Amino acid sequence: MRVALVGNCQLEIIGELLKGNKNISGHEYNYIFNTPIYKLKEKVDVINFYHELESCDVIFMQYHSERWGRFSTSALERYFDIKMLPTMESRVSSPQLAYIDKDLPDLMVYVDYRFLHLYLSGFNYQDAITQYHNVSLSQDKKHAVLIEDADKYKKLYKSGKLIFDYSDYYLSSLSQDQDCFSTISHPSNKHLSLLFESIHLNTFGVHETFNLNGQELLNNYRAPRLGSGDESYYMMRDSGSVSYTHLTLPT
Repeated sequence: MRVALVGNCQLEIIGELLKGNKNISGHEYNYIFNTPIYKLKEKVDVINFYHELESCDVIFMQYHSERWGRFSTSALERYFDIKMLPTMESRVSSPQLAYIDKDLPDLMVYVDYRFLHLYLSGFNYQDAITQYHNVSLSQDKKHAVLIEDADKYKKLYKSGKLIFDYSDYYLSSLSQDQDCFSTISHPSNKHLSLLFESIHLNTFGVHETFNLNGQELLNNYRAPRLGSGDESYYMMRDSGSVSYTHLTLPT
């Protein structure tokens, strides 16, 4: 079976796992296409990208808005039969997001939102770290965010826009442990296993339980807690870049 996984780093890492474990209980993954969209350039890669999807038996995708042009979900749905998976996100696991009271622009998640929020709020960027540690996470706001996001996943599933219901597991897991996401879009292996199981079920019609044991696959950086005083982490990353830049604020 030839399978395309079109999404972000979550589907990319699952694709790498499948490439290393092509035969699962007698079910063969002959080919996996898992290059994430943020690593593609439309002018250069779009033709080969469409050819890749055309060659696959099953296509899974996480939603991408119209800002992604011919890579967007709406563009691809015109030509391909796509099975939609949830984009796993946790706003409460990135505490710098959970207290923001303004609408955020549609940017890549790799922007350091502490600085973005302070910019939107009119603070001098030189005071960004100090201001970050002078606020605290509202438990009421955290709970409201969890309910709002769980409802979003539930509505998407009930409307047929997702192939499995992520809402109940999301709500119970994040209510107990907000550290199960290291950033807004980097969930623990337990969450990733749900994507893995859904891909296998909707490819072969067979339910298997996958336990992704060992090192956490996407726990590669973690922002400090609000109010912790930790000033060692100032990460920003350009869209599609694989290199990391640690910024030092001017004095």
